[in-house]
Amino acid sequence: MRQAVLFVDDEKNILKAICRLFKSDEFDIYTAENGAAALALLESNIVQLIVSDHRMPGMSGVELLQRVRERWPDILRIMITGNTEITVAVDAINRGEVFRLITKPWTDEQMRATVNEALHLYTLKSEIKRLNILTREQNTKLEDLNKNLELKVLERTRELAEKNIELSLAYLNTIKALAGAIDAKDQYTGGHSARVGMYAGMIARRMGLEEERVRRVYIAGILHDVGKIGIREAVLLKPGRLTREEYDEMKRHPILSAQIVKPVHWLADVAPAIRHHHEWFNGDPRGYPDQLKRDAIDLGARVILVADTIDAMSTNRPYRKALPLEKVARELRLYAGTQFDPDVVTGAIDLFKERGEGFFKGEEEERFLTPDVAFLLPQDVES
Repeated sequence: MRQAVLFVDDEKNILKAICRLFKSDEFDIYTAENGAAALALLESNIVQLIVSDHRMPGMSGVELLQRVRERWPDILRIMITGNTEITVAVDAINRGEVFRLITKPWTDEQMRATVNEALHLYTLKSEIKRLNILTREQNTKLEDLNKNLELKVLERTRELAEKNIELSLAYLNTIKALAGAIDAKDQYTGGHSARVGMYAGMIARRMGLEEERVRRVYIAGILHDVGKIGIREAVLLKPGRLTREEYDEMKRHPILSAQIVKPVHWLADVAPAIRHHHEWFNGDPRGYPDQLKRDAIDLGARVILVADTIDAMSTNRPYRKALPLEKVARELRLYAGTQFDPDVVTGAIDLFKERGEGFFKGEEEERFLTPDVAFLLPQDVES
């Protein structure tokens, strides 16, 4: 079945321009000039994605997307806004649970990439639902076979385990797709979230943490910057030094990241590690957002800060080339006990000594998903 996208804007010229932009794409396009018309259209048509302007007469974009979320929760939501206040982004995230914010003026390339990425994510979520149904069907069959067919029971149990793995990986891919959408905005940080997750998991394991906690640190590392979806691109991609006001806006991204994951009950326990990954170990005011210190900072956050710093120093940036391993290690030692937890630094340095430059090749993802990937699955996943 062809997918469909609904664009909502009170300016007819913008709707016409959008229709021209997507006329050759393989999905249907609907348009509406206000929130009421959009809701009426959704009552009689199936769409996978709604893209709405924020400032419209009558019903605002935030209010419209909130009502769409309540009435049709599966429809992905994107908001277009020319408003530069961070409160609009937070409102859209909290009330409309938007997939992405697009700021005006947007480019054709940005609009096309965002819409196509959202439709891809919708397809991925639909596949997750299909796998949920399939898993439940397998459970039903397993109950029927339990009477006296021991061999059949073992066979079906194995099949069910394979489906659980498949579903778990689908959830993980959804997480990575969201984090990757943030990284993709900046050519210098592409793959950053995946690398931070990998480094954090490696360091946590080297420190002797239990495997369940290693996995959680790995997931938190992947998601640590997802709140940058609510930061204006003018700030996020600024090549020069940020102003005081811009830096204050940037410092909100850990809060937004935690707000995004906390409502998802199977991710709620990683929210502290995400929120506090920029706190300084000694409580220095340069840490944010809460100026915590030492053990008051979640251990996962302390690990992610070191992993984040390693990736920042070891990758090329507009203002400098990647630093060699020995300089990365020297910087970590220099700030151990002030910015960084000394135990985490020790774990990272030990890995440097063992692996050398091979540290940056990381480990296969499966190393963080074995022997049991079911930790990713909610216990009461709904279809």
